[in-house]
Amino acid sequence: MDTGNVLKAPINMSELMNGGTEFQIDTDFNDHEGDDYFIEDDYGSADEDEDKYKQLLTPWDRTFDELRQEMEPINEHIYKRITKAGVGEDLPDNTQVTVDYNAFFEKEMKPFDSSTLRDKPFRLVLGAHSVLLGFEEAIKTMRVSEEAQFLISYQVLYGEVGCPPRIKPKADALFVIRVISASPAIDGDALAKLNETERRSYATVKEKVAEIRQYAKDCFKRNLTQKAIAKYLEAVDTLHMCQLKDETEQEEQQKTLIALYTSLTVCYNQRDQPKDACRMVNALRNLCDINKNAKILYQEGKALMKIGDYERSRKSLLGAQKLEPRDENIQRTLKELNVCSSKHQIEEKKIWTRAFGLANAKKEEDSKEEDIKLMEDIRKSMQVFLDDENCSTLSLPDHFSEKEVSILEQLADEFSLKLNIQMLNNKKHYKFQK
Repeated sequence: MDTGNVLKAPINMSELMNGGTEFQIDTDFNDHEGDDYFIEDDYGSADEDEDKYKQLLTPWDRTFDELRQEMEPINEHIYKRITKAGVGEDLPDNTQVTVDYNAFFEKEMKPFDSSTLRDKPFRLVLGAHSVLLGFEEAIKTMRVSEEAQFLISYQVLYGEVGCPPRIKPKADALFVIRVISASPAIDGDALAKLNETERRSYATVKEKVAEIRQYAKDCFKRNLTQKAIAKYLEAVDTLHMCQLKDETEQEEQQKTLIALYTSLTVCYNQRDQPKDACRMVNALRNLCDINKNAKILYQEGKALMKIGDYERSRKSLLGAQKLEPRDENIQRTLKELNVCSSKHQIEEKKIWTRAFGLANAKKEEDSKEEDIKLMEDIRKSMQVFLDDENCSTLSLPDHFSEKEVSILEQLADEFSLKLNIQMLNNKKHYKFQK
């Protein structure tokens, strides 16, 4: 059955009402995605499912006029009833707040807007005026961990017109809100706002870099990895340009750069950009002894595995494992490496077994139809390596004779590759390089 087009993320109604919003269609949507991971007889928690179901039903099935009688007025447009007390103080402007909410129209059982249904908490910065006025004013009266119900007038929501057909004209709404967390808002443009004089002062720069690091970390947690990379790089460039007064500032700068480059390595691996991850590791080599840092070695091993340099990848991962023998991520990646390496060796053996046959077939003056077909098959096998953007080197078996080396050189010329021969422990190692 055709399920139609599916949005990658739900449309946020508050954004739609305040200047418009963007949406993307998920063309790779699979209605049965996750079936392969289903464990028979493991049905999860029935209590959790029931709690979530209850959240998605309105807590009030009578008229809103009756509900107002049981609430406290915040102002002429907003009425409130606390169902669970919070902790701390009220939330001021310039606070980043994470909430879970469900919004209902009068006498409608199901929510017209719900972060619970999206299974993704909603974030906003108070005072930024990025959401519906009534919604923000309601949250400003709350505290961390508080749960409350708000009856909000259409005048501070969608207005007299609404947004037909989903939002009716003059539609008051009941918002059920839970404050999950709150923290001072971080300025993601803190470094960009510095003037040239401030940029040269390490004391000024280090405070702003601390903000940017927290902002980038937050972006990474929200899967905004490319944005995190941009901010980490901005911090690196700014740190390199500021002037240092003494050894203490130099040591602080170096420590911060190590943390930034390490975070960039993680981000690039997350984005499946292994070559860029390796560039960050090379930068780290100039700042510290990476052989004493399990996290860096682990990230380098992951990047090298994706590139296809399995020998160096194993060396890095084993180094990381030596420092952190109980780390499950390292152990899991080593197992993945063994699978990839074994698969690569099998494919490699097939290619070169047939490749030598190709070279010999070329010397025959009277080629048969089978020889021509074999040549085409070998070209297809080599093309797999050439088409793999993440693989820049192809390791070859050792112990080649002079005749076989000559054949390798012929193949290198044919496929425009470079044959690299290295001596290690009095033993020749062969690699093709793009």
